[in-house]
Amino acid sequence: MTKAWQCTETDQRTVLLGAQAEGLHPVAAKMLARRGFFSQEDIEAFLNPSWEQGVHDPFLFSQMPMAVERILLALEKGEHIIIHGDYDADGVTGSVVMAETIKMLNSSGSLRSPPPLNKGGYPETPFSAEGGDKGGSKGGIKFFPILSKEHDGLDLDIYIPHREKEGYGLNAESIELIRVRGAELLITVDCGIANVDEIKRARELGMDVIVVDHHQFGEQLPDAILIHPKLPGETYPFKDLAAVGVAWKVACALAAGARAKGYEIPVGWEKWLLDLVAIATVTDIVPMVNENRVLEKYGLVVLNKQRRPGIKALVEAVCWKKGELDSEAIGYTIGPRINAAGRMEHAFLAVGLLLEENSEEAAAKAAALELVNRSRQKATEVLMQEAGKNTDGHAEQALIFAWSESWSPSLVGLAAGKYADTWGRPAVFVGKYGGVWIGSGRSIPGYDITAAIKEVGQGLLTRYGGHTQACGFSLATDDAVEKFAVALRQHAAENLVLESLKPYIEVEAAIRLDDIDWRLVDTLKQFEPFGEKNPRPLFVSYNLTVISASLVGATQKHIRCSLQSPTGKTQKFMGFYRSDLVGIITPGASVDVVYEVGISEWNGNKEIQCKIIDARPSQINN
Repeated sequence: MTKAWQCTETDQRTVLLGAQAEGLHPVAAKMLARRGFFSQEDIEAFLNPSWEQGVHDPFLFSQMPMAVERILLALEKGEHIIIHGDYDADGVTGSVVMAETIKMLNSSGSLRSPPPLNKGGYPETPFSAEGGDKGGSKGGIKFFPILSKEHDGLDLDIYIPHREKEGYGLNAESIELIRVRGAELLITVDCGIANVDEIKRARELGMDVIVVDHHQFGEQLPDAILIHPKLPGETYPFKDLAAVGVAWKVACALAAGARAKGYEIPVGWEKWLLDLVAIATVTDIVPMVNENRVLEKYGLVVLNKQRRPGIKALVEAVCWKKGELDSEAIGYTIGPRINAAGRMEHAFLAVGLLLEENSEEAAAKAAALELVNRSRQKATEVLMQEAGKNTDGHAEQALIFAWSESWSPSLVGLAAGKYADTWGRPAVFVGKYGGVWIGSGRSIPGYDITAAIKEVGQGLLTRYGGHTQACGFSLATDDAVEKFAVALRQHAAENLVLESLKPYIEVEAAIRLDDIDWRLVDTLKQFEPFGEKNPRPLFVSYNLTVISASLVGATQKHIRCSLQSPTGKTQKFMGFYRSDLVGIITPGASVDVVYEVGISEWNGNKEIQCKIIDARPSQINN
């Protein structure tokens, strides 16, 4: 579906001075204004994220002291700890953060060596030197054992439910399994805040519970120690951490608490976990502002050191040769493959890769995960083709709702996301597994999809959860699916204006080809890392003449062209998978183009190259 181009003008007068003071390209003033940064102080904080000023004290979480005390008590008493995570990248990385921290605290049996000390006797940090950080463990089927009590003095397991067989979060059966396993302390990561009944049962069975989460919650909260930034009355100042970010806060607090008790935890060790924080901060689409921006910036530093054998092997497996790993690399290569494990097989495939300490084993696991991801890609393509036959009339609906018994519940969220993006309206897709209907929804700004399903799903949904922009749920019967579809469509119709639901491309600013130079490239670099609420800038240029154009690539799916401005400036463009534009971008034609500004490297040479997002015949008279 053709998308409109939207370029909203902003009042940039108040930021001109700040932008000029930073020595930025003139277009930066508009970019800063669009992001809500007007004062010199705000501009400085955004362009130069500060660790000292941007990362908050983890003990600002109101219940953090209780969580630290309880975990350290479990270590001192040799209790069996089980980490219950989620099957997506946020849950996987958050679980690994918790597991590696507890391993470090377990001084008698850590499987991970601390970073080496420098000549001054202090541990090298990942931001200033080459550290040493290796991890490893072997996986099981239901439980992923990290340590063995017989050999290391501590029982520590990771439990992640099977996406289709068990569904999201805690369930009655898993609680019983966890207790039979011998758990005395249960730590949930990226789940748990809505599992009031399940946690009540865990408490009845004698387990203490710590919930590390960021999802929406109901009117009643579980009987547990709760580390969640959005809880009523919570004192932690930043509310939009991913679950892995919340887990990392627990890790920082644990390290500080342990040091205070005399544990020999190297100062700065917890910063080596930021590679995992960087991954899920992108994949979980949390706002890339304030503390998230700081964690992502420094997390990318750690990620690019590739000290984790599993990350190094994964990057090599996907043949990422575009330079440094950034948010784009995470979003298009690392994140989807970690998520593919939980979608197609079991999330333990990704857990095992991230914890692996042996390079050869890591390479084998990364190769296996790559095969799983290819399977996911093919299955998603088939589902999308079938979805096109099941969504007739969606253009007349404020919300797209489709279901099929043949669809894998593991993939319906991907389909919903693609449809929401293509049609500019919320989309909900539902598949079936083991007699249960399982669905996922994706939304648009201004429509809280999780609140919507909660409101209309009373008496229909057997389980649900999610964020403002994404939800998951299950239904027991065919009749319930049909009733739920009607109710949710009606809710959307009452809360959204159908005429305004049109897909569009958000354009940063209109610029001339003459404005594209290395100063602009350097300015865009200062706006990184990109993500939610700080998207990669898209520019538009009008009335360009096509000098040359050709299809390239083995499958001829890409278009390469040279475009010229009315002033005579010529610029190279590449449209990846945009062979459909060949009828518009043809030599001699006049076109308007939306694009990204980037760098192309070949044989050691760098040049500015623009990536085409969309194009149309010029609407400006020559």
